[in-house]
Amino acid sequence: MTVTNQLESFVARGRHPRNVKDQREISFGLAELSTNEDLHERLVNKGGISTLANLLGTCQDSESQQFAALAIANTASTNSLCKAIAKLNDVLESLVAYVGNEAGDPIGRQYCAMALGNLLADPENHESIVEMSCISALITMLQNCSDGRELEAGTYAAFAISNIATDCSYHERIVDEGAIELLVALACCDDEEARRHGMISLRGLCGTKSNRQKMLQKGILDPLILLSRSYNKDIVKEVSIILNCLSSEDENKEEISYRAMSTLISLLMSGDDYVERHSCCAIANLLEIPDIHLRFIEERGLPPLVSLCSSVDEGCREEAMRALANLSFNLEMGEAMVKENALEPLVKAIDNDQCRFAALTIANIATHSPMIIQIVQAGAIRPLVSSIATSDNHVESRRFAALALTNITTCEAFHSIVIEAGAPEALFVLSNSSDIESKQNVAKTLANLSCNVANHELIVDQGGFQPLIALANDPRQDIHRHAVAAMWGFSAASSKLRRNIVDEGGLGPLCRLLPSSVKDHQLSHDIIACLCNLSQENEIKFEITRSGAVSTLLSCMESDNPTIAYYACECLANLSEMVENQGYLARSGVITPCASVMRSRDNMIQRESGRLSANISGSSDPLAANIIVNDGVHLLLMSFLLSKDSACQKIGSIGIGNLCTNDCHREALMKAGVLEPLISLTRSEKTNIDIRRFSMLAIANLAASFASHDSFVSQGTMPMLVSFSNSDDVYLKDYAAFALAELSQNAKMSEILADEGALEPVLALLNSKSCRKCVERQLLPAVTTLSFLDRNKVKICASESLRVILGFIGHCNSTVDELRLACCTIANLVELECNMELAVSSGCIPLLIGALESNVEEVQSESARALGNIAGNIDFCDLLLEHGVAQLLVTCYRGISIESRRMAAMALSNLSSNMKAHPDLLELDVLGLATSECLTALDLKQSSDHETLRFCILIIANLTGGNRSQPLTENLFGKSMNTSQLAFH
Repeated sequence: MTVTNQLESFVARGRHPRNVKDQREISFGLAELSTNEDLHERLVNKGGISTLANLLGTCQDSESQQFAALAIANTASTNSLCKAIAKLNDVLESLVAYVGNEAGDPIGRQYCAMALGNLLADPENHESIVEMSCISALITMLQNCSDGRELEAGTYAAFAISNIATDCSYHERIVDEGAIELLVALACCDDEEARRHGMISLRGLCGTKSNRQKMLQKGILDPLILLSRSYNKDIVKEVSIILNCLSSEDENKEEISYRAMSTLISLLMSGDDYVERHSCCAIANLLEIPDIHLRFIEERGLPPLVSLCSSVDEGCREEAMRALANLSFNLEMGEAMVKENALEPLVKAIDNDQCRFAALTIANIATHSPMIIQIVQAGAIRPLVSSIATSDNHVESRRFAALALTNITTCEAFHSIVIEAGAPEALFVLSNSSDIESKQNVAKTLANLSCNVANHELIVDQGGFQPLIALANDPRQDIHRHAVAAMWGFSAASSKLRRNIVDEGGLGPLCRLLPSSVKDHQLSHDIIACLCNLSQENEIKFEITRSGAVSTLLSCMESDNPTIAYYACECLANLSEMVENQGYLARSGVITPCASVMRSRDNMIQRESGRLSANISGSSDPLAANIIVNDGVHLLLMSFLLSKDSACQKIGSIGIGNLCTNDCHREALMKAGVLEPLISLTRSEKTNIDIRRFSMLAIANLAASFASHDSFVSQGTMPMLVSFSNSDDVYLKDYAAFALAELSQNAKMSEILADEGALEPVLALLNSKSCRKCVERQLLPAVTTLSFLDRNKVKICASESLRVILGFIGHCNSTVDELRLACCTIANLVELECNMELAVSSGCIPLLIGALESNVEEVQSESARALGNIAGNIDFCDLLLEHGVAQLLVTCYRGISIESRRMAAMALSNLSSNMKAHPDLLELDVLGLATSECLTALDLKQSSDHETLRFCILIIANLTGGNRSQPLTENLFGKSMNTSQLAFH
């Protein structure tokens, strides 16, 4: 019989085994055949796995179970079949159940665990196997071998767990089941294979950050140290990987360095690239803690680490140099590294652009002046310059190389060598890098080179402003003072040079030097004067504000030196002209010192500090203006209004005017009595016209607050405003009219304003050709309010204002509120019959019909009111019917808004008064709608609007007054009102 026939025979017999002997023969036969990998696929396809799973789950013979589990494990060793096996019915359940059965046969459980481990080699099987409580079953097996028994079972369990641990999402479950202690114990056993699988599992669990500290607490370090001496290379590799992972956590570094530093150093000399790479990485992680540096040196770890900087393995080299870079942060370690000849491999690595940490290490060593000569003698200059100049290099390689040159150039003796190597050109190239730190290192290096007067001409010729700007960073005071003085001179020359200084990076050194220059009055004077000039350019204001200079400028505002204080105030005042800066400056605390110096005896300081507060008063940031008022600066600005200095008066009027734009500050200003000095300045013909304009604008903004209107009346402001609305000065005229418009929005003021003649200025402003749409929007509420007075209606309608109002109805960009106000105004105007002809001829009907079709209830209500008023004139009935108004009104009436229904009913009642409209209204069932409203009113359980009811009764009365509607009316009442005729009558 062939092997294939044997397999098929065993599978067929296995479906219904007759006795124990038959079960053993079948399971043994399939186990033997499963040792042949060529038969694995056939075994799966012919149902052999299902047969084996059936034997494993149903038979009671342990030997049969062992062979069945072994056969499944052997077949599952073929990776391509793992997925297919896992999908077979009852296979996974049988395996997991057998593993979890502590009373089951130990060998059978081992084979089942091995089978699960093989199946778990395919990540797609993880979820289905883990969901069957596989982890708990495997942990149970591990527990059984914790006392030294059943090590082989623990090996297979660890093997399965290691495959699960490749997926980090299951780590928490594994750890929660107590796997770490059991795996650590397994790693400490005498069986090498068990140790290996225990280590692999632990290495997998190390992939989760939260497990690393737990492992150290569970005692993993001792077995790692012990196993690092193993002759099994695989185990040593696992040790190095786990130590690498554990050392990445700061909480673990001290303990690992104390107990395993010598172990890691010995692994550096293992001769295995893989082990050495991970060991270097672990040591680099540990050396991130400065307190560990001395211990590493004492353990003689530096020589092998330096040796590995020349390793053939790139990863090993990089980690070794990272370790040296971390070590070099300690100033005392630089000399030790130089003695161990670390510079040679570091320079070689920079020359070949093999590691960015090599440049960082040299940069750190160069912070110790005696070591710079050793670095230069090692030939580090040209490789460093080459690394900076090569744009394809890693951004950190170029950054660290520039830092190394910065430190080297602190020694003037080596400047000529650095320049001959082409450093200026390379640094200019790097200055365009997007890396901020690289730019900082370039500036520092150029500053160092600029300390040598012999270098200046060469650097200026190669970079223009750049060397001069770099000089401002020089630590020696006598050099950067002259550099800043020169920059001040350039900044005063022209706008182009000011922009060039900033474009070349001049703002950085100025702002960095500013805080340290406080004690040097001359340097402080030059820097602030330069910043003051630069701040005149709009493109630069934002950069200065965000450069970090603001805090020092604030302190300089109160300097004992009046010139410095003046320049600081002027600079901040210039910066505050940019809207984007105002809130930032206020939040930086500029208001408090500003309030202090506004009381200065120096008139120039007073002006500039006042200008600063006036600009911030106009900020859209609510906090900015709040600080102004809370700190009482508004009172100082008011005092400026009373100053004899016209510049102060102008600043005060601007500041108060800005504050008046904020509604929440108008009450405080009115309580402080700001209206009187503003009126006084506006009336005075001796006052500068700009001041009068600003004062009038402030008054107009104050008028926007209803709470201030009583004060306007009590102080007799209305006649003045009406008078100025006829002024020859356009600005005064418009501002006065605008103030009257703001006052007109208050219905209580409408009679007073009408008596004072305020309507004409408001209409004149609205009708002016120069009036922009935004102004029209602000004037519309005033016109609407004024249109409620009958004596104003004819004037409004007869003016060009009607065109503007209708424009809001017809404009697609009008807001809902504007549309409502415009419809309301038209409705008010056409309450007078004399206005109807003009309104209709101006095209109001189509526009109102369009508004009636709106989905907004308020707009529908006002447009229906306007159309209803027009419908009251019989002359326009035909025109309304031609436009289909009746249908739209019926639709509006059917809506849910009470106000819309009421106005629609009013309009329909007016239409129904014209017998020409009766056919259309009857056809639209208007009579039925009116009757329904009456019935609703008669029903005590339902609510009805009395005004709507009144209009509906009027509709019925009008429609029943014509002969044409009587039969229909009789039928309607006969059908629907027979039960309530008495009550209706």
